Parts: sequence; C-alpha cells; structure tokens
Amino acid sequence: MRRTGGLFALVLIALAGCSEFGNLPWAPSVTTARPGNASAIIAFEAPVYSGQSAISTYVASCTAAGETWSARGEASPLTVLGLGNGVEYACVVSTSNAAGTGANSIAVKVTPRPDAANSLASGYRQAAWATGMSITFPNECTMTVWPSARPSHAVDGYYLTPVLTGKRPGPDKVNSITKVSAMPLEVTPLQGLGATSPIQFNICPSKAPVPTAVNAGAIGVLISGSVLFGAAEITGHRATTLKDNASYTFKSREGATTTARFVDQCNGHPTPVNAGNSYHYHGLSECVTSMVDQVNGPSHLIGVALDGFPIYGDKDMNGQTIAPARLDACNGITSPTPEFPQGVYHYVLPSGVKEHNASMRCYSGDISRKELAIADSSGFCYAPQASGPTNSTGRMEMGEIAKKGSGG
Repeated sequence: MRRTGGLFALVLIALAGCSEFGNLPWAPSVTTARPGNASAIIAFEAPVYSGQSAISTYVASCTAAGETWSARGEASPLTVLGLGNGVEYACVVSTSNAAGTGANSIAVKVTPRPDAANSLASGYRQAAWATGMSITFPNECTMTVWPSARPSHAVDGYYLTPVLTGKRPGPDKVNSITKVSAMPLEVTPLQGLGATSPIQFNICPSKAPVPTAVNAGAIGVLISGSVLFGAAEITGHRATTLKDNASYTFKSREGATTTARFVDQCNGHPTPVNAGNSYHYHGLSECVTSMVDQVNGPSHLIGVALDGFPIYGDKDMNGQTIAPARLDACNGITSPTPEFPQGVYHYVLPSGVKEHNASMRCYSGDISRKELAIADSSGFCYAPQASGPTNSTGRMEMGEIAKKGSGG
C-alpha cells in the first residue's frame, strides 16, 4: 500500500507541477520504534516528496510529560537517548532540506526498558551490606534498599549541628562556628532514630548523553546502611563540608571531657531533619572501607549511586591509589573491580580530598527529575545560602560538567 500511495503522489506532482507542492519535504513514515535501555530506536522511510532541494537531516523526537528528547542524523534508524525506563513516549520523525523543516510523521508510542543483559545484580548481591539492612531484587534490573538511620559502625555521642532556620538561641547556646561559612553550631546529643524510606535503583544503568548535577540530599546508599551526600553542605555552596569542620571540647554532665565535632572521624554526621539523627557521609569513609578492604588490596564495592552505578573506594585492582585526575567530572572511571573483573563504570570516592570532588559532583547515568526530587527531600545541612554560594565551586553548571567530559 505504501508503494502504491507513493506512486500516486508522484503522479499528482507531475500533473500539478512541483511549485504547488511547496519547498519543504513531506513527512517521513516511521516503520518501527523499538525500546532500548533508557532509549528508543526509531526506524523510518524517506518522505515521498523531498521538497525542491535534497534532504539534509532527519530528527527523531520523543516526548513525555511535556519534555522532549531528540536525535539527529542523515539516515534511518536514529537512537534517542536519555529517556526514562518504564515511561511511555510519543515519538515522531521530521525531515529538513535547504528550505527548512517539514511536517512530523504520525506519532508512535514506545516505552524504554532496561536491558537485563547489562544487569549489575551479581555484583550488588556480593556486597557486604550491613546486618539488618533490607536488600531485595524484584527483578534483574531493579534493587530496593532500605537505608538505616544509623550506620553499622560506631558514631559519636555528641555532634556540633547547625542552628536550624528560624531558631534563635542565646549566645551561650552557640558553641562554635564552621571554619569557612561561619555557620553557627551548637552541641547536640545523638539520640533517637530518624525516619528512613526505601530507595529503588535501576541496576541496568546506562550513561546519559549529558551528566546531571547531584542534588542536595542523598545521592547514594553505602553498605554501612547510611546515605552519601555531595561534598557541599547545600547545593551551590562555596564551602565543602570536610573543609568546614569545627570542634568544641566540653565537660559532660557526668564530668567527662568530651569533644563534639561538626564532621566526625568517619567523614559523616547527622542530618538536621528527622530529629537530627539520620546519619550521612560527605566523602570517602575509612569506617566503611575498613569493613571490606584489606591493607594494600583493591577497593571493594561500598555502595550504589542513585543512577544505579556502583560506588568504590580509591584503590584499583593492584591496590594502588586512583588519582583524582584519572576520574571524569562525576568521579567516575571504567576499570576492573573485585565484583566486576571484566570491568565496569563506577564512581570513586578519593582519599584525602576536601574539595568538591571529595564526593560525586554529578550523575553519569540516566536519572529522572522525580528521583532527584525524592532525594532532595532527604534533607540537607542548612548551610546559609547568603555565605557566598557560587556555581563555579558549588553545584556545577551543566556546561562545565560537559566541558570536562564524562569518559574515564
């Protein structure tokens, strides 16, 4: 039928004269729309009428929830990347020539899905998750983790925590300030447990065309049960948490000399929400790596990032330190690990670093805005925005991330 229709159209063109059919090409015909992992592969046939100049470009576009992703090329098929798995998209193809862009093809529906052949489930099943954590695998591409409010390793009895917004304690209640941001801190005993919620991960991840800057809340879960945050106290802040540390020594009610710190020896502290007792990290923690690594040995898997890629310490398979310069803009690298000896893309938390690359700065994998919004709700550290946030040292603009690149 398609060939008959095309012949009929050509006859009409010949009878009426090309000038009446315009300069722009007609719409192409989509033949197939196959789902991929966070992608759609759109195959199509050229339009019957190309306009009064040769076709130069085809564009495949897929739209869902008011957002559109596109791919451009000179021939069929085109692969549209960066889509959300499990989301239904309406995809069209348009054609351009020297005069401009013609009409879209008829829309076809496609729902991307993970590729189980790329599942990281085997590695995550080997991970030394803390006793009591709930880790389930509904299928080979999905892992559900229930974080803990308190890590499996020891934590301090007292912390210096930010004075919450709207709270005005007297001068005697402010015990210290952070070193860089001059954020007021007060001694708070660690007591009670904050609320936690399960997090679901796509463990058949794929790299996105462009990295996504990390959010203010949880950006991953570590094997200790506690979550990982970015390096800064709050999105866009100039001060990194590890560089902003402060301490205060006092005598407890029992008469013992006690030191409260903003960040403890494990590079973590409680979040000032959920009763102030939901613990999180801001970089590599030897309290976590010591649970699985041997001296002079390789780093083992210590967590999972929100985009589904694994998180490791800073040692390669030979037990050598991985220099930050070897990592991409998101702290990622592709190399063998004990759990993935064939090689895998993973994030590295470098040791001895207190700058913004102490933790992940962006996600290399596909991650939806909905997932980011949920992660944001897990809290932040209440650093005052007025202390001098900058995009150059806090959350990177996406152009800066893309400029550095995402290969490793």
